[in-house]
Amino acid sequence: MGIVKADAYGHGAVPVAQAMAAEGVTWSAVARTGEGVALREAGLTGRVLVLGAPDDLGTYAEHDLALCITSEAVAEAVLAWTVPGASLLRVHVKADTGMHRLGLPPETVPAVLTRLYAMERVEVVGLMTHFATADETASAFAATQASRFAALLGAIERAGVPVPPVFHVANSGAAVLGPPFVAPAGTTALARVGGLVYGVPSSPDLAREAERLGLESVMRLVAPIVHVQTVAAGESVSYAQTWTAAAPTRIATLAAGYGDGLPRALSNIGEATVGGRRYPVAGRVCMDLTMLDLGAPDGSGREVCVGDEAVFFGPDGPSAFEVGARIGTLSYELTTGLTARVPRVGVG
Repeated sequence: MGIVKADAYGHGAVPVAQAMAAEGVTWSAVARTGEGVALREAGLTGRVLVLGAPDDLGTYAEHDLALCITSEAVAEAVLAWTVPGASLLRVHVKADTGMHRLGLPPETVPAVLTRLYAMERVEVVGLMTHFATADETASAFAATQASRFAALLGAIERAGVPVPPVFHVANSGAAVLGPPFVAPAGTTALARVGGLVYGVPSSPDLAREAERLGLESVMRLVAPIVHVQTVAAGESVSYAQTWTAAAPTRIATLAAGYGDGLPRALSNIGEATVGGRRYPVAGRVCMDLTMLDLGAPDGSGREVCVGDEAVFFGPDGPSAFEVGARIGTLSYELTTGLTARVPRVGVG
């Protein structure tokens, strides 16, 4: 199940979903109803699951979007859904095994399933949960959650209720790091892979595993150099004079800033790569522009000129994981934070 929520982690939901469908991925997942409708309007015909708390049930039926039973209130709304002639509602029941974000208490699931199976216009497709710590190798709490989910499966069987035909517990972390989980007989197991689809890990353990697996970042954030100058010793760069040249220094100005989604937190601590060399950010990141310290006028940066390309993260530059770690945030926040004015150019 390819996760394409938040515009496919900033990569473009429709082209990503189309590319995955071409590779045989038959399930896509989004977070909001509108994201699912957009996939349908773009011609995506595979199965689409909306992971967030449902709103208008009619929209799900109209566009053949599967919904998550995320609470007892949602379960009651589905059980009360009686629209004559309406299309089938496809549902996945979510059990809260410890994330405590969305989901039914496990002890309520067998009874809810029993009632859902009795509904004529409802198809119970899947049973799911979500790990809180699976991006850590050998996470004890992930193992606890897996044990709780296995106990739920046993409780469902003891209650004489059919186990839903599809189940999914593994996010990106659990898909490659564990804990291992055996699918019940007669069921299909899905892995909900998000960040690793894009080669963007969310933890040091996943970063090492991504490197071992040979996964590469899909996104490369670049900006052109639009101005180069030499500032004298004692001169400052950008707002509030937070960076001052200790000696004559070449400064490159890039056409990207926090208005494009480049974090302002990279001021004075970020880096970008130009011509295979890394250069530090000089001064505060501005709304539309960012400056780089190219070093002494006769140093390696002397060859950098207007029109050259600077890589903020991705292939040929720092990784999104490295940049996120530098400022204390997730790589996902970088890719999803890019604004609409940043052109997305598909390659390959």
